[in-house]
Amino acid sequence: MRTVFLLNLKSSIKDMYLLFWSILMPFAAIVSLRLFLPSYSGNYVEGIIAVSVFFYAFMTTAFIALSQRKRGVYNLLHATPMPLWKYIVSISSSWAVVAIILSYIVLLFSIVINQLNFSFNVLLYMTPIILIASLSFVFLSFFISSLVKNEGHLSMTANVLMIPMLLCSNAFFTMEKAPNLIQYISLVNPFEWFLNGIKAAFLNNLSIWGESLLLLLGCLALTLIISLKIFKYSDQ
Repeated sequence: MRTVFLLNLKSSIKDMYLLFWSILMPFAAIVSLRLFLPSYSGNYVEGIIAVSVFFYAFMTTAFIALSQRKRGVYNLLHATPMPLWKYIVSISSSWAVVAIILSYIVLLFSIVINQLNFSFNVLLYMTPIILIASLSFVFLSFFISSLVKNEGHLSMTANVLMIPMLLCSNAFFTMEKAPNLIQYISLVNPFEWFLNGIKAAFLNNLSIWGESLLLLLGCLALTLIISLKIFKYSDQ
């Protein structure tokens, strides 16, 4: 497991999707907000970090999983003694580590650009939330990538799932004045639990932080079971 983890971690760091979607895009958003909405720019740091991690842990890894399946990488598992669950946990853990690192990068950039006050407790509480949430999103990406046959289908299917999760959250718009249906959806939205956990880390609110962590752990168990049940080794 350790070898698979390290090899996957090394290749993931070189991924161009990571560079563009999870680093350059958040940087552009942070700078744009600072230039055009300077008085509000500090209010969107948590949302930008959450979206950055979400895009990487779900969208980017879904494309990687599909690419590996189409190249026959997963068929090689049949020739090794490694159980499927160990392989999935190994590569998912490396992707989760990358997600944590990029969240630190985005946070540091936000602190510098917006001149925010920073406490070490933010990292202490934010890290487990990002670890559990990113693992859940990675397992969910295995599920989505197993349902589709090509990159076009994957892009469409992933967007159908991602856009409602983003819109039915408090990342950039408040849910207080949203229709009741949208507010109910936000209550069962894993991305909203993730966002609440990050916001609680910034506010040092242990009650909401603990609640978010428990909800994300339940999501983690469910998505792991689903990913193992429907894992697709090849297109044959």
